[in-house]
Amino acid sequence: MLKIIDIDLLSKEDFLEKYNHTKIANDFLEYLIKEAKNISKKDELVLNIKINFNNDLDIKEMLINALNKEYINTINDHYYNNLFQLLLFFIGISFLSLSTFFENSVLWKEILLIGGWVPIWEMIELELFNDVRGRKRKKIIKKLINSEIKLINF
Repeated sequence: MLKIIDIDLLSKEDFLEKYNHTKIANDFLEYLIKEAKNISKKDELVLNIKINFNNDLDIKEMLINALNKEYINTINDHYYNNLFQLLLFFIGISFLSLSTFFENSVLWKEILLIGGWVPIWEMIELELFNDVRGRKRKKIIKKLINSEIKLINF
């Protein structure tokens, strides 16, 4: 099924960053990602970009480059998230291991047990929620990169 996202650009400021006119505005990219969120894999996506200014920019190329950079940033976020999860796991295991050495002191043993489980649960939460959102975001961006982009002057 064909899905169409209509975008009206009234000025260059709607498309470009305020302080750097060589980059696409983050608001614009986030709008595209939000609009493409509910489009399934099987659907064909078309971006109709209506332009109401003198177009001396290569909008298609700039948009695809910005989406590719956003895709790479999402992959990097996933990588750093995995490293943080590994760190939390080792901290948790270390505290749990230390708790076995305090057989005589119930207070220290319980503190170390709780202190060990907290980072492990945090690691699990990151895996369940942030990784799922990151994977979904990567799929959406990939769908936008492969979509057909039509520029319409009005």
